[in-house]
Amino acid sequence: MLEDGEIIRRCQAGQTDLMDILVDRHKTELYTLCMRLTRNGTDADDLFQDTWVRAMKRLDSFSLKHGFKTWLFAICMNRYRDLYRWRRRWWRQMKRAGKQTHGEDDLTIIESQDPDPERLAISTEERVAVRIAVDKLEDSYRLPVLLHYFQGLSVAEIGVVLGIPQGTVKSRLHAGREKLRAALEGAGHGR
Repeated sequence: MLEDGEIIRRCQAGQTDLMDILVDRHKTELYTLCMRLTRNGTDADDLFQDTWVRAMKRLDSFSLKHGFKTWLFAICMNRYRDLYRWRRRWWRQMKRAGKQTHGEDDLTIIESQDPDPERLAISTEERVAVRIAVDKLEDSYRLPVLLHYFQGLSVAEIGVVLGIPQGTVKSRLHAGREKLRAALEGAGHGR
């Protein structure tokens, strides 16, 4: 099995058909990140596709210094930030025009093989409560929390993806956990 670095070296040398291996290898994690960032399928699909297109176009500039997944997630985050800025401007214009539309909250619940309906209901309720609490965090806290706890990135990798120092990542993770704890306790889901 070829490592990501070898595939990229070969793609940079002209064997672009090997890019399919990278897509297959990283598509699930990237799409999961896109869904968690955008909170709806349509935007996640667009972000996912746009991220891969940009990654393929910029593959020549890739360096093995940080790893392909980290680089791919950084591209995704930058595209998400662009989308977020555009939407924020759009919402301000709509508010000024006196029009407001309400989007549906697209919460997907992962099915469990747990046969106990009561435990399943409690587990589902807790997952939904955590998801809602995470979604309500400001992006400066939400993004590190998503990348660390939901995508499994290290503090160093998060620093690279978000373009911030590791100390800032650690402090935002700590503050994000505290805000989540307070939100969950306030909603009756505390210890």
